[in-house]
Amino acid sequence: MGIGRIYEGTAKVGQTVTILANDGAKRTGKIAKIYTTLGLQRIESTQASCGDIITIAGIPSIFVGETVGVGEVEPLPSISIDEPTLRMEFLVNDSPFAGKEGKYMTTRNLEERLDKELETNV
Repeated sequence: MGIGRIYEGTAKVGQTVTILANDGAKRTGKIAKIYTTLGLQRIESTQASCGDIITIAGIPSIFVGETVGVGEVEPLPSISIDEPTLRMEFLVNDSPFAGKEGKYMTTRNLEERLDKELETNV
């Protein structure tokens, strides 16, 4: 999912859009869902207009700072995100209680969960 603001025109579900990557590469995608916000609630919508802050779904591998638009798209100035300040290490649990509880305990399951989290959590 990507979060952004519509600067001109409208965005509609099922619409084919052009994505400009930060390095200038172009690709196309199709909007599967549009969500607008009302306070802290996310509301599914069929379209959004200029000035709306929206979340779009259906475009895989979209990154922060990429420009999404219809037709000939001019890239917006790129934004930068600071490097993470948190570092994690995942090790084998060698305690006497290892494997006694929990649903997903293998490294494969952990990797899948972290990869899924990368798609929605910047």
